[in-house]
Amino acid sequence: MSRTLTFPSADAPALPIVSLDVPDDWHVLSTTAAVLAAGKVVPQGEFRPNVVVEISRYGAGYTLDAAVASVLDKVTSIEGVAVLGRDRPEVLGQAGFRIEFSYPDPRIGTVLQAVRLALVDHGPVLDLVQVTGTATATQATRIWNEIRDIQTSASLS
Repeated sequence: MSRTLTFPSADAPALPIVSLDVPDDWHVLSTTAAVLAAGKVVPQGEFRPNVVVEISRYGAGYTLDAAVASVLDKVTSIEGVAVLGRDRPEVLGQAGFRIEFSYPDPRIGTVLQAVRLALVDHGPVLDLVQVTGTATATQATRIWNEIRDIQTSASLS
């Protein structure tokens, strides 16, 4: 005897639907592992500032604190990293976490990243939604608030 398992279903719910509000000069990007990504229009050859949404599925019992610890481990392992700030704002209408940091990149100079995390409970599973914004330090002087606004706009539909 056999049975068929289906995605999505009650036992394997669909991934959350995440929306971002972006300025007119930002467009959808296709990138590996992202469920949604947006990039700012820039001149050819310039680094494209971006905001990327990734979703990872976990079993019951996974916690936001575990996700935060994992992100902090990754961030602090980056050579030359400087943590610029972190706190626990609401993300996607849920308890969340935010960290912003910079690090040197030999190809493009200093890179700034902002990561926001939230766990979405789907009964038998938990989905970790990570919204990451990235720009060079030079770009960030002009558009960092734009990236933060896009991250803040992230919502569940």
